[in-house]
This record gives sequence, C-alpha cells and structure tokens, in this order.
Amino acid sequence: MSNIEPFKPTSSLKAAEQMDVFIGWAKATLPKGVPHKVYAGVRWEDLSWHQWGIRSCTFYTLGNGRYIKAIDKIPMQPPFIDFAKAVIVHRRILNDKKSVVTCLTALKALEAALVEITGLTDVTRISAGVCNKACEYIQSNKNRGNEAYAVGKALENIVDLMKEKKLLKTPFRWSSPFLYKSRGTLKQQRIDRQTKLPSHESIKALGEIFHNNLTSPIDVITTSACALLLSQPSRVGELADLPLDCIVYRVGGDGSQRMFLRWYSEKGFGETLKPVVTGMESAVKRALSLVKSLTEEAREYAAWLEDHPNEFPPHVGLPKKGQDDPLSYDEVCAALRIIVPKSRGARILFRETYLDNLAERTALSPRARTVIDAICSGFDMSAGRRVNLPGRNRYYIEHFDTCWITLRSLNVLMREKYLSKDFPYTTPFEEGKQRLKYRDALFTVRKGCLWDDTNNPVTTPRSFGVELGATSARLAVQLKGASKRQSIFQRHGYPGVSVNTHAFRHELNTEMHRAGLSQLLIDAFSGRTSMGSVYNHETIEERTQALIAVHPSTKQSNNGQRLEMLKTNEPLSLSDVTDLDENAQDRIIHKTHLGICVHDFSYTPCPKMGACLTCGMLGCVKGDDVKLANIKQERNAESPLVS
Repeated sequence: MSNIEPFKPTSSLKAAEQMDVFIGWAKATLPKGVPHKVYAGVRWEDLSWHQWGIRSCTFYTLGNGRYIKAIDKIPMQPPFIDFAKAVIVHRRILNDKKSVVTCLTALKALEAALVEITGLTDVTRISAGVCNKACEYIQSNKNRGNEAYAVGKALENIVDLMKEKKLLKTPFRWSSPFLYKSRGTLKQQRIDRQTKLPSHESIKALGEIFHNNLTSPIDVITTSACALLLSQPSRVGELADLPLDCIVYRVGGDGSQRMFLRWYSEKGFGETLKPVVTGMESAVKRALSLVKSLTEEAREYAAWLEDHPNEFPPHVGLPKKGQDDPLSYDEVCAALRIIVPKSRGARILFRETYLDNLAERTALSPRARTVIDAICSGFDMSAGRRVNLPGRNRYYIEHFDTCWITLRSLNVLMREKYLSKDFPYTTPFEEGKQRLKYRDALFTVRKGCLWDDTNNPVTTPRSFGVELGATSARLAVQLKGASKRQSIFQRHGYPGVSVNTHAFRHELNTEMHRAGLSQLLIDAFSGRTSMGSVYNHETIEERTQALIAVHPSTKQSNNGQRLEMLKTNEPLSLSDVTDLDENAQDRIIHKTHLGICVHDFSYTPCPKMGACLTCGMLGCVKGDDVKLANIKQERNAESPLVS
C-alpha cells in the first residue's frame, strides 16, 4: 500500500472545507486498491461496494437490513453518505481492516441521531449530545452480547478520527457509555454450554450418514466437511484454503506416525500443521477420498479456465466457430446453453434473460461493461419491420442489429457472470498470505452440481462456473435447514436434529480441557491467538473436581461427609482434616465443646492449659456451619487445621 498517502488536514481550513478535502482524498484513494484491495471499475456513487471486495458494505440508513428489497431501501443522505464512504476508505483501504460492518453500523446510527438532533446531515455539527442519541439507536438495534459495546467503540473511533483530521466545528471529548459484559458468570457458562456445544444426537447422526453409501454430492460435501472439522478444531471458512494434498505424516515421540493436515488458520495465526485427533485418522482418509473423486473434474476445468483466460470453454453444444467469428443469435444461445423454446426467438431470449440481467449489475468490471455497451449499442431498439411469408398470417419481425457477437466477447460475459472476482484464487487478497487456487483446492466444484432432494436438478444444471462446495452459507442450510430447504438430518430421517459448524470447534476445545491440555497448547492446536477460554464449556462440577485435585489448600475428600461427622460426634482422624507427610502417622483427633483439636496428647501435654480460644491447634467451630466453612476456606495448606 505504498502508493496510498494518508489524509493530512490543512490547519488554515475551516471544518466544512476540511471535510470537502477529506472526501476528495477518499475519492482519489478508492481506486488505488487495484488489483488486490478494491477491484477495477469500482464507482464512488454506488450504494454497495460488496461486490468489489469490501464485504457487507452498503450505504443505506439504519434499519434497512439485508432482507429488505433493494427497491424499498433508503440510502444515506448527502453530504453524510460521502463522509461515510470516506471513513470506510480510510479504514478498509488505508488501514487495511478486513471488516467494516461494525463501523458502518456506528455511522448509520450517527446519521439517524444527527438528523433527529439538528434536522440536518451536516457532519461537522456532530456533538456529544448527537453521539449519546446515536447510542440509544445502537442499544435498540444491537442488544445481543457485546454488540452494542463493539459498535460504541467504533463510534468513539470515528469521533477521534474527526478530531484528528479537524472535521468538527466544535471539537469535544466523548467516550462510549457501553461496558463490556463479562462472560464468566455461572449463569452465562450454563447458557453457553447449552447453545454452543453440539448435541450427541447430531454427531451420532452425522457419523451414521457419513458411513452410509452416499450417492448425493451435497451429502458427500457436507459430511466430509464435518468430519474434517471434527478431526481438529478449526473454522468453517478455513476449508477454502485446504489443498488437495493436505495430509502430512510426522513421527511422534513414541516412534509412531501421526497424521497432520496442512492448514491455514484465519485471524492472524497463519499457516500451520494441525495434528488429527487420535481415532479420527480413518474418517479423514475416507472424507478426502470421497471429496477428491467428486471434485476432480471441477479442478481440471478450473485449471483450463485459468490457462485459457481469453477463450470460451469448450462443451458439446458449442458452435464450431473461431473465437473471433461472428455468431448468429441461435449460435449465441447454443454457446451459452440457453434453451430456446418454439414460442420465443433466440434474439429476444438472449437479450432479456442474459444480457439485460448482466447489464443491471452495478459491480461490473470495465472489460465486461465495455462488451455489454458495445452489444447494446448495436441492438435495434425499434419494434422492427414486419416481413410477410407465403400463406395465411405467416410473418416474422426483422430487426437491423449491428452488434458483433463472438465467442471471445461471450467469454468475457460468461466469466463475469459465473466466476468469482477472486478467480483463480479461492479467497480475497490478504497482505502476506499465499492464496490457494481453485485448481488445487480440495472442495472445488462446478456451479449447480450440489443439489439435494428438495431441489429440482433440472433447474440447477452444471454451469460454466466453479465455486467452493464447503462454504459457511451452504453448510448452514444443510445442517440447520431453511424455509424451503430440508437439512441433511431431515432428508435422512433424523427429525429435530440440527447443529452448526462452529459447535465442533467448541466441542473439541472442551474435550482438550478435560484431557488436561494447557490453554497455550489448546490455542496453538486451534489456530488461535487469543480468547481461548471462551471455548471451554466444562461443567462447574468438572472444574471443581479439577481444582480439588491440584489446589494445595483443598483436601480430596467429601466435605459434606466430614461436616456430618462433626455434627454426629463420630471419630475424626487427622487425615480427614489435613494432608499427612510421608512419615507422619494417622490418629484420632480430640473434639472439645469449642471445636476440634489436633494436638498430639500422646507426645506432650496441652501447653495452653485449656486456653483453647487462643491456641493455634484448635479449629473453633462450635457447631456453626458457616463458621466451619469460613475456617476451612481461609486456612492455608501449611496450617494444621486445614479441613
């Protein structure tokens, strides 16, 4: 990013002029991400930059969610929308921050508050009162977990940026009122355990389906992806970077061979070798075998597309024409696999079902836009001339088109329609990351090949594109179902069962805690740099027993039974209240009306002569359960009164 200079405010300018200069800087900086940060052809005036690589970036007002039709969405108002776009350019392109969702939410709340307080969208008039009102909008829209805290911090950063760049008429100090909610309460731990761990029924069902004779491609992809995620703790998005030759063997400390997987862990951890959980080796081998045979043709096709970027891909119905020879409309439809019914002509079908739909896209590459403009400019837009044929009521409509359509120009449109903008790579560009190509990825499939029993395979033919079979969106539908789609469990006779892929990561982390692995080792195994403890869902009873086993001030025995022995005056041994040394001899201890005395009377008489209350050898409980519990908790391991 050496070609991008940060915005430097000019001290002599007023806030409004400074704002204009800041927005001008952002407009000039936006295209400079080409080709890796922002794709060629991005336009400042677009209301969505999602297709250009800035994911989930849309400039609509607060409350216009993803499920609202585009025609009903309300865009941000000028000049605020230009300020919002400038902030996103500063964050995503200059500072190279991957996510802009939280920042956009803060901007949308800020716009709503600014209009309500001032009646204007002049960003330079933002004040502490406007920010406080924005927090009310944030709280009402982001009320789960620490969402409000994160958006509040993003708003705080926006205010700091405006102060630093001198974009405020009246600078002010402001801090977000939202506090971070601790996740360590016992109540929250129980909730996390219930919601974040997979049910035993779901894992058992996946295992049974996986070992059946699978014939459906979507079942192979789903169960194989789950087997890999259950073999070592990972994120579902990391499957996009899983290569075909991912298995590596290393000799363990006991001389045996251990299976590892070549893995790229997200969120800054990077490339690593992950050991496969013992016992899952056969499942991993079966999963790789099933997926490799299913995706082999798609990888070969992806390699052809990469090696022949300017040629239309061959197929059975492709017209036998050169890449630059003109095509008739029937040949165009044959090349694009468009079925032409008798009731409609090839010309109108190509234009309405293919060309117009593609032209409506806002995120078109300059090359594709040039081809579309050239074809559209050559279309005869008139009603045409009627030409009568011999016979009754026989005629056709003649048009005078001048457009020149070839396989090479169709190749541009086909790639724009069916291929990801990251092609030939499976993931977007990241600084320092060695990306994987579709030709080498394990889960590469042809678009349209993954249909299930609730789809009509006729409506989803294998198309010209390639994609990843194991994506988070597809696996979410397969493992949890959707409004018009059955989950893999429903299709195979497991009603009421569902799971999400991240639950496997929580399950494996919890089991590693139970096995006694250190948090540092678990984090390294999981490809994580922080926040490891939130994946531990051991029960309170399990953690208590683990503490009893290692804590020096806690005896490994039943405290409840010991308390009952005190109440009923049963004999109490020294080993019941303290850990004995190797050479120490166990014996019955003395009980008084004040408590228990651990002095050895066989060795020496009582040195205190009955002054029990001031003697360190007495645990004064006098039947008080609360006091007994307090004494047992506060005494250290070296005290002879530990119980």
